[in-house]
Amino acid sequence: MRPIPRAPALIAAAVTAALLAIPALAQPPSAERVRGGMFDASDPAGIARFMERTGYRVELRADAKGDPVIAGRFSGADYTIQFYECEGGQFCNSVQFLTQAARPATFSTEAANTFNAKWRYARIVYDQAQVKMLMDLNLDAGVTADNLEDTLDIWRQLVDIYQREIIGKK
Repeated sequence: MRPIPRAPALIAAAVTAALLAIPALAQPPSAERVRGGMFDASDPAGIARFMERTGYRVELRADAKGDPVIAGRFSGADYTIQFYECEGGQFCNSVQFLTQAARPATFSTEAANTFNAKWRYARIVYDQAQVKMLMDLNLDAGVTADNLEDTLDIWRQLVDIYQREIIGKK
């Protein structure tokens, strides 16, 4: 007579194998994976090249502190992508998209509040002289190229809306 495998032993072996595989899945992305289709804020030049390949005209430069900045223009508006949480101008973790214009005479707090309530990713801030639209993006562990392209498209659409509804350009 052949021994019958014990079900509890088989289940325990399967559970153990599954639990041993979990740490490998939970690992942060490797540097090779980041360079091979993912983007993080530690590679401003790579982000700028990607933007150019997807149709944006950009210029990579540095701000007064030496941190990277990507500058560009579309829809009649200049914008910048400022890199934050950098160490000596490198190893950045996040970015902020920014566009600004002179505050129109017709601008109202109500217009800013309406925009901020309606649009999830960006916000309007203002002072006596200027109206700015800001959008923050955490890139600490990297995002896929598809995600970055989608984020850039959201930014472009929001700049169009900002130009029309806040600045009053037709």
